[in-house]
Amino acid sequence: MMAIAMASMFGTLIVLPLYLQSVLVLDPLATGLMLLPGSLLMGLLGPVIGRIYDKRGPRPLLIPGTVVVSAALWTMATFGVTTPVPVVLVAHIALCAGLAPMFTPLFATALGSLQPQLYSHGSAVIGTAQQLAGAAGTALLVTVLTAVTASAIGSGVAESRADEMGVRAAFLAGAIVSLVSIAMGFFVRRTVDADTEGPAQ
Repeated sequence: MMAIAMASMFGTLIVLPLYLQSVLVLDPLATGLMLLPGSLLMGLLGPVIGRIYDKRGPRPLLIPGTVVVSAALWTMATFGVTTPVPVVLVAHIALCAGLAPMFTPLFATALGSLQPQLYSHGSAVIGTAQQLAGAAGTALLVTVLTAVTASAIGSGVAESRADEMGVRAAFLAGAIVSLVSIAMGFFVRRTVDADTEGPAQ
C-alpha cells in the first residue's frame, strides 16, 4: 500500500504539471500555484492524522484515504482541454487529502511490528521502498502518457488532442492500480508491540 501511495503521488506530480502546461496551456508559475494548496493540506493534516491513528488505529484512516485517492485519480482520467481549472485544483486537493491519511498509519504500522532496536533498519527499508515506488510510478505513468501520445500523433491526431489522450491514459493507469490499495486497506491492522513478542530473530 505504501508503494501504491508513493507511486500515485509521484506519478501524479509529474503528469499533472505536464497536463496543465501542454493541454490547458498554463504558465509555470500558475502550474506551481495549482499544486501548492494540496501540498500544504498534506502538511497541515499530519498532526490530526497522528492523533486519530493513536485513538482509532489504521483502518478508519486507510479505507477512506484509499477511496478518496482512487476517486481523485478516476476523476483525473476524465481531464481534457475543456476541463475547468478549478476542477483540476479540487481533484489535486482531494488526492492529497486522501494520501495524507495513508502515509502515517502505514509507516507506523510497519515499524510497530519491529523490535525497537530494529527501527532504524526498518525506517531505512521503508524509505528506500518509497523512493523506488515513486520512481516506478513515475516511469509507469510517463511511459503510458508518451506511448499513447506518440501513437495518436502517428495516427494523424492533432498534437493538443494527442497530449490530452496521453494524459487521460496515464491517469487511467494510476486509477486502476489504486483499486488494489482499497482492497488491501481492509487487511491492515494495528500491530502488537514487538516488545511483548520476545526477542527478534
